[in-house]
Amino acid sequence: MWRSARSFVIKRVLHANDTPHRIALGVGLATFVGFTPTMGLQTAIALGLAALFRANKAVCIPIVWVTNPLTFVPIYGACWWLGAMILPGSNALAGQAAVIEKLKSFGDGGGFLANFFSADFWYSILQLMLELGGELWLGCIIVGLVGGLIMYFLTRWGVTTYRDKHEAHLKRKQERREQRRADRKANPRRKMIAPAGEPTSL
Repeated sequence: MWRSARSFVIKRVLHANDTPHRIALGVGLATFVGFTPTMGLQTAIALGLAALFRANKAVCIPIVWVTNPLTFVPIYGACWWLGAMILPGSNALAGQAAVIEKLKSFGDGGGFLANFFSADFWYSILQLMLELGGELWLGCIIVGLVGGLIMYFLTRWGVTTYRDKHEAHLKRKQERREQRRADRKANPRRKMIAPAGEPTSL
């Protein structure tokens, strides 16, 4: 898993054939969408927003899966709690346990793996996201916006810094190569003296 993440960062992000802004914007948009309660539609939404804002699309697809069968219960549960703390009249402590139980019911019994390619299954998840109300949506949007902004600036800084260092490394390497060439021209090697009994080349 660590190798896959490292490979994604190096190949898809740092070496992407795009500007740091477009790469960072793609990461930021995907992070925002990844936290929204639209699981099942997140990839399509992220690609649509990337096209609309002219962001890099290649970096979007893996990032939106920050919410997946293994992580959606704690992420959405925490986001619902945050929204309930902000919305007036919500009882965050009393309602969070019920919300988490509802979310867990979709993962029990191998439900995700057994129904992953079922349209009815994903439709039922979207219905649940709507039933959980404004608390979930408010919390997810806040977390998504904050996370998206952080990832945008962090990615832009990371890509710019990496490219500057990589360019400086290549420049130093080229300068050393040119210096060796100059040294060889300034101090040409002496012709080797042939061993005794052998003719020397003219």
